[in-house]
Amino acid sequence: MNERGRGHGAVGRVAWARFVCALGVLTLSMASLAAPAQPAADPASAPAAAEPEGAPADLVVANRPIVTLRAPVLGASPGERVAAITERLDALLERGGTLAVSANEIEGGYLIQVNGEPAFRVLDADVAPDQNQTTRQLAEQATAHLTQALSEIAEARNARALLPAIGWSLLATAVLVVLLWALSRLLRWIAARVRAGFERRAARYGTDWKGHLLGVANPAVLVVAPLRFAVWLVALFFIYTWTGFVLQRFPYTRPWGEALRSNLLSTLGDIGDSVLRAIPGLLFVALIFLLARLVVRIVRAFFESVYQGRVAVPWVDQTTARPTGRIVSWAIWLFALVAAYPYIPGSESEAFKGVGVFVGLMLSIGSSGVVNQAVSGLMLMYTRVLRPGEFVQIADTEGIVKSIGFLTTRIETVRREEVSIPNAVIAGNVTRNLSRLAPEGGVRIATKVTIGYDAPWRQVHAMLLLAAERTGGFVRDSAPRVLQTALHDFYVEYTLLVAVAEPARRAMVLSELHANIQDVFNENGVQIMSPNYEADPAAPKVVATADWFRTPAQRHAAAAAGRGEGGTAA
Repeated sequence: MNERGRGHGAVGRVAWARFVCALGVLTLSMASLAAPAQPAADPASAPAAAEPEGAPADLVVANRPIVTLRAPVLGASPGERVAAITERLDALLERGGTLAVSANEIEGGYLIQVNGEPAFRVLDADVAPDQNQTTRQLAEQATAHLTQALSEIAEARNARALLPAIGWSLLATAVLVVLLWALSRLLRWIAARVRAGFERRAARYGTDWKGHLLGVANPAVLVVAPLRFAVWLVALFFIYTWTGFVLQRFPYTRPWGEALRSNLLSTLGDIGDSVLRAIPGLLFVALIFLLARLVVRIVRAFFESVYQGRVAVPWVDQTTARPTGRIVSWAIWLFALVAAYPYIPGSESEAFKGVGVFVGLMLSIGSSGVVNQAVSGLMLMYTRVLRPGEFVQIADTEGIVKSIGFLTTRIETVRREEVSIPNAVIAGNVTRNLSRLAPEGGVRIATKVTIGYDAPWRQVHAMLLLAAERTGGFVRDSAPRVLQTALHDFYVEYTLLVAVAEPARRAMVLSELHANIQDVFNENGVQIMSPNYEADPAAPKVVATADWFRTPAQRHAAAAAGRGEGGTAA
């Protein structure tokens, strides 16, 4: 079975399930009609017996509340009064016939009678003290409720009178099924149109939705899902309305149906009232965010002009213009949110406050590390320790700064590797900026060599300076220098200081310098080894000039010469 067939079958099964549920509710409603025919089983007596002594008790007849009794009479609690009244009404109902209810004023209250016989009394003490109501009004209200309850009991005992209720219920059920079927068809039609529209767009632009985040379902699901949710809401509204309508058709369940209708109307009224009350606040919130958006656009335009060099201000440069613009924009939006918060509908509710506290707690717990990184990034940007394009050394990482973010700084090494270093790590380590002073004489680099005391130090100085002269990439205006940095037990430590013009080529220049130092020392027969020994070797540890370009060095030198490369390969 294809997908369309499976979808049609699923919709059909859902519709039939709803229909069966509707018939079940209808059956239970009709089955409950027999309860009023046995007044002795009226549930009013059970709650009354369960009430604590002296507590108010509700008199309920045929599932409909009549009156709330609060005063004890001759030692009988309100619950015992309700039980006695229920037994008296049961006896009156067993006689059958037309039941007429009346209220007669007596001393201390009113006497409620059924067909001229006393049923119960409504006393002055039964009136709730917190309600602006008289004993007469309470008695009239009880009389009306009892008249309605007795008429519904009579209606429930008349089988012929129930036939229209059953007919209306069946008709309402049929209408509900048709409406649910129409909703399912409408949803399928809309989903098919949306899916076809996406497929036409994909065919027109050559888009393949199979690799999409949603899989083969394609983005049409994102459009159909809200529509499906709306259809479900409408379907639930239809079912709710149908339930209230069917319950109102039968006497015993009529109070439930009226309660459903009353709750629906009350809820809709509350929603409408809340919407009307929220409109001024929403307009004020919209005004605040529109003003914030306008100010943010002006701020972004200003800092973009600073970044492009069209505007010059002393407190921000091109490097920090864009980050400063983002910080100011975030501050404006945060201020707008704080200003608009009291006018957001529901902001005074406990649920809204609880969600706000929960979100704040999660942010405070989870963002401590993020805040540390962000603060370190701001410190790096505004102290100008690093700038994009500069050659720096941080711990063991050496390379060109590509970008400075709020959380990490990206560095491209000489091996073409991109290294991301957390800003807090940079703030806690020594940072060597090799580019900042390079225009003022280059970057000084040092290399060390240890030679025995049997080699004249003047000759060693001259050989190191000769090796520096053969090496390219140095600043010629800054003469190399040789320092004797240590006198050890068996050898002298010489340090050669040179100035490199381009910091990024520091490693390549240093490699070429090391190669030239080896060549010069071999040419002059001076061995480079720290003579921590027991006896001198039989022959100096040097490489003869004739052995410099043996295979494969000879082929490498020829290839380098063909490419026009200089340095030690020539």
